[in-house]
Amino acid sequence: MRRLLTFSIFVSLSLATTFAEDNGTGFIGNGYYRISNFATQRYIYVTDNKDYYDMSKDIGDFQAIQLWKDINRAVTDPASVILMKQISTDHYDLMAQGTGVHALTGFYLYAEKQSNGTYEVSASVTKAGVSVTKYLTDDEKSSSDQGKMGTNGKLNYRKWIVDKLETNHATNYFGIKPTIEWNGKYYQPFFADFPFKAVSEDMRIFYINQIDGDIALLQELKGEIPANTPVLIECASPDPSENRLDLLLSTSATVTGNMLSGVYFCNGKRPKASTDAYTKFNPSKMRIFSVVNGKLVLTKDAPDRLVQLNTIDWSTYEEITVNCLPANTSYLKADSKTASKIVLTDDPTDINNIFASSKENTTEGVYTISGTQLRATNNVEGLPAGLYIVGGRKIAVK
Repeated sequence: MRRLLTFSIFVSLSLATTFAEDNGTGFIGNGYYRISNFATQRYIYVTDNKDYYDMSKDIGDFQAIQLWKDINRAVTDPASVILMKQISTDHYDLMAQGTGVHALTGFYLYAEKQSNGTYEVSASVTKAGVSVTKYLTDDEKSSSDQGKMGTNGKLNYRKWIVDKLETNHATNYFGIKPTIEWNGKYYQPFFADFPFKAVSEDMRIFYINQIDGDIALLQELKGEIPANTPVLIECASPDPSENRLDLLLSTSATVTGNMLSGVYFCNGKRPKASTDAYTKFNPSKMRIFSVVNGKLVLTKDAPDRLVQLNTIDWSTYEEITVNCLPANTSYLKADSKTASKIVLTDDPTDINNIFASSKENTTEGVYTISGTQLRATNNVEGLPAGLYIVGGRKIAVK
């Protein structure tokens, strides 16, 4: 059974491309865009990949696409970033949040240019042997911040504006909004389906490739970051406009040994015919970034870092609340051997300070953390990056 991404996503995303020639950028073809409704100025967000559309019955679940006002909200949310790939003169494939139109539906899509430069996007469905044209619309006609994706709107409610993301644009850029403050710096766990590089000064990007006991050394990534790479981003300030990313169409960069994982979605209360798209927090199998007792850590106990999501228990038809990982964030998978709190540092000297009192012995030589001898002397030259016991002390080799 093929579950369509949703009629709303594969229609909504398709309109992005053809408007590009009129948005002042002079760009036609591959790129990243944001889409807003002409009548309501609400932006499109791809909030999950669990939707479906039954063309024979003309019944669909449209909740994978949410509509929200405020560009300041959009600039920090990967769900508002839509990648367009031009397939032919008037047909396109559109991707967002780890999925795509053609991969899920087999369709490439078309949009019709209007006299005011906006676009109407339609799809033909057959019902009872009759072909019916459906238009993507914002069905919420009030002034609410949140809209409702559908096919019932008319006139300007089915017209859409698409703007290309630009790194130096005053408003239509992508910036990181940090949610963690520690030691005078700002951090954000991050996971997105696009490759990128930091362009603002004083930004650093980290991953974790080794954890020993209750401490881990953050490894810095420089230059281009591949798509689908869970990371921790150190920001220049709490202001997203000072934490800008350049979104790349492709990169040859690779990351090996990354122990972090990531999630795209945090969307609940879905129809029974669909399924919720969220990751419930499990303290026995997950560690999340936080600050505990003045230290930057991965921990199993930080309820303020979670999202309380309202959803439906379809076995009882009752509304319930579950603690979930926030959308587009990174975390660490854990097991019974993982420490409940893991201290993070990017400075090897911090490790020496933390373990100053943990001298296992005074025997000369290099050992693994588990006690296997690697060398008879204290020479660490040429060793892979990681934690070792050298001359009876724990040290980090970078």
